[in-house]
Amino acid sequence: MKPNMNSFLPAIFLIALQFLCFPNSSLSSTPGVHSISHLLRIQDRQRAPPSVQEAAASAVLRRLLPSHSSSFHFRIITNDQYGGDYCFVIENHPSYTRTGDPQILISGTTGVDIVAGLHWYLKHRCGSHISWDKTGGSQLSSVPKVGFLPRVQEAGILFTRPVPWSYYQNAVTSSYSFAWWDWNRWEKEIDWMALQGINLPLAFTGQETIWQKVFQ
Repeated sequence: MKPNMNSFLPAIFLIALQFLCFPNSSLSSTPGVHSISHLLRIQDRQRAPPSVQEAAASAVLRRLLPSHSSSFHFRIITNDQYGGDYCFVIENHPSYTRTGDPQILISGTTGVDIVAGLHWYLKHRCGSHISWDKTGGSQLSSVPKVGFLPRVQEAGILFTRPVPWSYYQNAVTSSYSFAWWDWNRWEKEIDWMALQGINLPLAFTGQETIWQKVFQ
């Protein structure tokens, strides 16, 4: 996936404001719940259109498993369908009739949720393993050939996020590792984050500007 790195900053900035505005309130308190709900509504309004998110998820699949780029169909859904939760749903594609047609339908409330659903299916239904290169890399030889992907139960598989955001990274990595990365390495890392369901990575791009706006 190739998002604008600045798109991560509003969420981080808004989370910081949550604790500045409500320093003595836990997330379970009424002010905390209302504040987080407000942030989520803002984030949903700023999200890319469904077609863009679906295309980004398809691009991850082409880079990860190009031989099966036509085996999956991705679709954005609204979280209103599932009680307001962010989630992914894996189903047998209703229109599958022959080899070459999409066999598995993965729906999600965001592009990241769709890609996380793809990872879940490849891991739990196909026995594959997706990790960093130095810890095994992408081991996909167990994925069946096109047209022979394992089916799921007729009711489908639904997974909801227990929390809205899955956070990743720490401050020191920006200088120790990221400073030396080119776009190809960044793209691989962003794809890996999406496959793991991470939707809030630490991004220092423009961080000093945010500090100035918050503390001045």
